[in-house]
Amino acid sequence: RPGERHEPHAPPDPTLRSCTADATLPPMDRSLRSVLVGTFTLRFSTGLTGALLGYYLAELPRHGGPAVDPLIIGLFAATFFSAELLLSPPFGLLSDRLGHHRVMEFGPIFGAVAVVLTYATTNLAVLGFTRWLEGSSTAASVPSILGYIAMVTAGDELLRGRASARFEGATLAGLGGGLVA
Repeated sequence: RPGERHEPHAPPDPTLRSCTADATLPPMDRSLRSVLVGTFTLRFSTGLTGALLGYYLAELPRHGGPAVDPLIIGLFAATFFSAELLLSPPFGLLSDRLGHHRVMEFGPIFGAVAVVLTYATTNLAVLGFTRWLEGSSTAASVPSILGYIAMVTAGDELLRGRASARFEGATLAGLGGGLVA
C-alpha cells in the first residue's frame, strides 16, 4: 500500500510496483552493487587501455619491438571490439548453461593473462592476441552480468529498472573515466 513502510527483509508489496520510487522500495543488495562496481572497473580498464594503446605501441621500438604503423594501431583497437561483439553471444549461452557466477569469473582470468602477456612481449602477433583476450574478457563478463541482474531483479520491475540504469551509467562512466585518466 502506498506510503506504508516495509520491514527490511519482508517481501515488497506488489501494489507498490506501480508507484513512483520512494523510500519504501527495497535497496539494492550488496552483490548487485558489487556487480555494478565490477562493471565500472571493467569499462574503466577498457577506456584506459584503449587510450594508452597508441602510446604503448609508439614506444615499442625503444624496448626491442618493431616500429608500428598507424594501421596496426587501428587494427589492434578493432580487435578488442571484434572479440567483444563476436564472443558475447556464445559466452551468454554458456552463462545460461553453467551459471552467471561461473562465467563471470572467466573475464578477470582472461584479463590477467592479457596483462601478463602484454608486459612480457614486444611481438606484434602476441600483442594482437592480448587485445583479443581483453575483448574476450569483456565478452565473458557483460552477458553474465546482465543475466545476473535479470535473475536477481526478476520479481521487482522498479529494482530492475534502477539496476539496468546503473549498469549503463557504470559502463559510460567507466569508459569516460578510463579515457580521461
